[in-house]
Amino acid sequence: MAKVQPTSWGDEALKKCKHWVVLEPLVYLMPKADPRQTAKDKLGQKGQGEILEGDGLCVEGVRWLRMRNGDGEAWVLIDGKAVGADRCFLEPVPG
Repeated sequence: MAKVQPTSWGDEALKKCKHWVVLEPLVYLMPKADPRQTAKDKLGQKGQGEILEGDGLCVEGVRWLRMRNGDGEAWVLIDGKAVGADRCFLEPVPG
């Protein structure tokens, strides 16, 4: 599978895009929008190239994807800056 290259997009994508592709080898589905959570808090994980569906939101200055997870919800960090990584973990899928 070809690696998806990140593009330059703004906060408008958070409102408009419902589908996001995973750029990282692994991202965690977390129970809440809190960057202080660790791997032991995760609800699940997704891998590079997978398409996630949800709502992009900015929570306390941090970009998250809120998605359905069974009967509840899960949160995936979009922007790695909150955890010290200067890159996006997810990329919006145009359409």
